[in-house]
Amino acid sequence: MIMKRQNILVLLASAMLVAMNLASCKMSNKPAADVATEDSIPEVLKDVAGLEKYQTKLDYSKDECWLEKPAEATKPVDVFYIYPTVTGFRDPVQICEITDSELVAGAKMVRQIQTSVFDESCNVFMPYYRQISMPKPGTDYSSVTNYLSGFDATDALDYFLNNLNQGRPFILAGHSQGASTLINLLENYMTKHPEALKRMVAAYPVGFAVTKDFLARTGLKFAEGATDTGVIVSWNTEGAANKDAKNVVIAPGGISINPINWKRDDTYAPVSDNLGSLDITGKLVTPGFADARVDTVRGSVIVTTADAATYTIPADGAPLFGPESYHLHDYGFFFNNFKQNVADRVKAFLEK
Repeated sequence: MIMKRQNILVLLASAMLVAMNLASCKMSNKPAADVATEDSIPEVLKDVAGLEKYQTKLDYSKDECWLEKPAEATKPVDVFYIYPTVTGFRDPVQICEITDSELVAGAKMVRQIQTSVFDESCNVFMPYYRQISMPKPGTDYSSVTNYLSGFDATDALDYFLNNLNQGRPFILAGHSQGASTLINLLENYMTKHPEALKRMVAAYPVGFAVTKDFLARTGLKFAEGATDTGVIVSWNTEGAANKDAKNVVIAPGGISINPINWKRDDTYAPVSDNLGSLDITGKLVTPGFADARVDTVRGSVIVTTADAATYTIPADGAPLFGPESYHLHDYGFFFNNFKQNVADRVKAFLEK
């Protein structure tokens, strides 16, 4: 199935319907065969078709388990990227295999657009992972994603670090559900592997709240500027109309950094400082069209110069994301600044 770029933006909106309140969730580190048992399955997942698939672990030594796994590392730094939800509503709700045509097409489009921000600086490693199709409204999404993130994503990261990375510095990244999964991996895998953590240039769980409680619990550090390393770099993008509105990616105590000037205070970054944005079709527009200011109370980045009618999340997502959410464009609005920041942090790490 060939997907238009506009379609992947809709799928990226769907991703957040299954990424609810995960910043404080725990994740099992047990092998899949040990955890996918009747007694361990949350009640909210009892009616999901295909959970028995997790009785069998994916073999990440096989090429078919990777959307991208370069045969030769041509750069000194790797990125391990986790894609968001790219499978829509199904009846019944089901676990989608990595051979699912919708999943494959959606993940490839994410690779083409979002993940390309890392291309100039990193060898890209992007695993496939089984994911749940869009659950029904009202589902306890945190229980769903928390449970499932303990399987393939953990196994893929473990295989990457032990077999593919070869001791190189690396970046961890994701968006939306991929970001929430990454937050869990940081807490439940990376903090238990301190030698690997020393090689982490930065983690970019963009599009999901990283909270002060999470940082206190894990001892991990949030970025203070443009070039510090070994840190978490994250933001959530909204418009002014979202002030005080419910937004499922915003959490009390959440932190965002300004993806134009790389400051955590409310210093305004004018649109003239934006090096390039992706428009609604995924085309790069230079200079960019989005400004940015951090709302330090809400923990989000406020954009006032983008056309809200064009870029706001679709109306059916407003009850979850608020009336002016730019969640779909967390990467795109600041694409060239983001790309430059990846290069700057890589340079700073390699020069240490």
